[in-house]
Amino acid sequence: MNHKDPPWLQQTREFCRNSGIKIVGWGPDMLTVEAKSEECAQEIASQIGQLGFRVVKNDDDAYAGLLNLSRNPAAVEAKIASFDISRRPWDEQVEPVIWALGALLLLPSLAPNGGRDPRWVNLPLGALSLVLFFWDGGRIWGWRIETLPGALRLRRRFRWTTIPWDQIRDAKSMPKGRQESVAVKLASNHSVQLGTFKCSFARNLRDRLRVEIAQRTGDHK
Repeated sequence: MNHKDPPWLQQTREFCRNSGIKIVGWGPDMLTVEAKSEECAQEIASQIGQLGFRVVKNDDDAYAGLLNLSRNPAAVEAKIASFDISRRPWDEQVEPVIWALGALLLLPSLAPNGGRDPRWVNLPLGALSLVLFFWDGGRIWGWRIETLPGALRLRRRFRWTTIPWDQIRDAKSMPKGRQESVAVKLASNHSVQLGTFKCSFARNLRDRLRVEIAQRTGDHK
């Protein structure tokens, strides 16, 4: 057994081998096994439950035919709860700066030496870069989320919206091209779109909000 492996792994491996359960991954507090159907997942959860594991729900893994289990779900929730969802990732926050530099270098009136390319090339490219700077600046820098005791505060393009927790029922993410959009579902059956993000951030945002919703409603399903 590798010194980095959790102490429960060897016993769990033997149990899964004897029970015909395929392990596909593990971490300090998480075990992931193959479960190609809901019925299979329920049976595996019942079997591995004998070792003290509990199901950690994850829509993405369930869709992929996987099942997450943990002996310490609180530790898993703590890691999710520590993820910073207040602002977009840093790699996104630098995007408007790139467009601003493009506008500075390409627009004839802004470029230090007027640029080497013809004016009719620089002008439209510079104008496009300037438009994208304002568009992405509002979309990225103007976005923020605050989890207050009584409500979720969402800022999109510098405009704030407050949504009381008792009106929020769930958080969902859906594919949108190469990214994913995140929304919160309300008691009125309407949804409020939070934005479109890179997949990893979108799923972390969704999972963090689910933890927040559960903590405030007492629903730890």
